[in-house]
Amino acid sequence: MKMSDQNGNSRLNGMELFEITPVIFGGDPVSLENKIWLTRQEHFELVRYWNRVIEIHRKAALDPPLGE
Repeated sequence: MKMSDQNGNSRLNGMELFEITPVIFGGDPVSLENKIWLTRQEHFELVRYWNRVIEIHRKAALDPPLGE
């Protein structure tokens, strides 16, 4: 069964539209080249991955370099 996302794009049940490169890292929020359909499990895995990457970058921005 097909459904539509908020923008009217067709999708299969159980699929999630995902930004390949998050906006916070320069990904284009509207470009179709930055979108991919994923299963729910794939979506969970990539969300966890990007959350870890974001956390590492935020901590690095807050921590002064060693020796200062």
